[in-house]
Amino acid sequence: SLSIEVAPSLATSLESSFEYLEDYPYLCMEQTVSRFLPNVITTRALKAAGMPTPLQDDLDLQVNTALQKIYAKQLYDGGWHWWGGDESDPQTTAYVVYGLLEAKESGYEVSQSVLDNGIAYLKSNLPTLKRNDPSWQYNRHAFMLYVLARGGELGMGEVNFIFEHRASLDQFGKAYLAQAMHLLGDGRTSTLMSDLASSAILSASGAHWEETSRDYWNWNTDTRTTAIVLNAFVQIDPQNPITATTVRWLMAHRDGGHWYSTQETAWSLIGLTNWLVQAEEFETDYKYAIGLNDEMLQKGEANADNLTDTVKLQVELKDLLTDQVNSLVFSRGSGTGNLYYTAYRNA
Repeated sequence: SLSIEVAPSLATSLESSFEYLEDYPYLCMEQTVSRFLPNVITTRALKAAGMPTPLQDDLDLQVNTALQKIYAKQLYDGGWHWWGGDESDPQTTAYVVYGLLEAKESGYEVSQSVLDNGIAYLKSNLPTLKRNDPSWQYNRHAFMLYVLARGGELGMGEVNFIFEHRASLDQFGKAYLAQAMHLLGDGRTSTLMSDLASSAILSASGAHWEETSRDYWNWNTDTRTTAIVLNAFVQIDPQNPITATTVRWLMAHRDGGHWYSTQETAWSLIGLTNWLVQAEEFETDYKYAIGLNDEMLQKGEANADNLTDTVKLQVELKDLLTDQVNSLVFSRGSGTGNLYYTAYRNA
């Protein structure tokens, strides 16, 4: 058979990705944060758009349970270890602080002392970069700067050295630095965004970014890089056409409804959720139609009332043409929002 799905928003298509994080069986500190981080960002976006927030009670329980674990695992110096050791890890600590900042911004009550101690750890453990340090150290430094900027604890002068030596950064490191500098109101952000745009790899499936080598020290992959760069464009230059093509690439490179790892999935969901807001998908209002070989299969209207509804159609192979090309047509009328579609053959 031929299966066809259409949806008026990415929100519906992302549901299985959220379920993957919620059901992930291992809960180190990174996974603890990844489990709730995209959810609080999405819920905040839904509330801002005046949309209903399903399973709010479940999310509240999930977030508050994670917060208690985070509080209990904070070490004497204010940082956190990946699996619960007695020595703080800067990368893990930056990710935890980022999660706490997002939870607080989403309206959750976060211990200010825990957050302050985490930020203090980051400030006191920023590495002193040298010109010939490896890229992973530059990348980690950029992430720590971004988190400090999100917490309002970054000064203008703290980005000068790493910006001057930005050639040592991988693509995702440049995206972190660009977001940090954007929060500071630094005009040099445009240079970083231009570098990122020129390094995009364009193909029929969309735009993505690849690193010259994989940064295992900072949990990175090319898919994760693409998601982080997307988030940078959405935050800094949302009207750039590269954002829509990057969304298409990320959605086309899922495996079973999610991405390969918790980090890939978390950052993809963050970037795509922020894209939903910028693309005004919560204000969707248009008519659409689907036709096959000059016959109407489905027509309808997409609006705020059915934003999370997916239309699923199935055509038996015996009903398809065998002696000529079959013509499948998706038609979207004028109005706001996007129409997302998928068509695939079941053997």
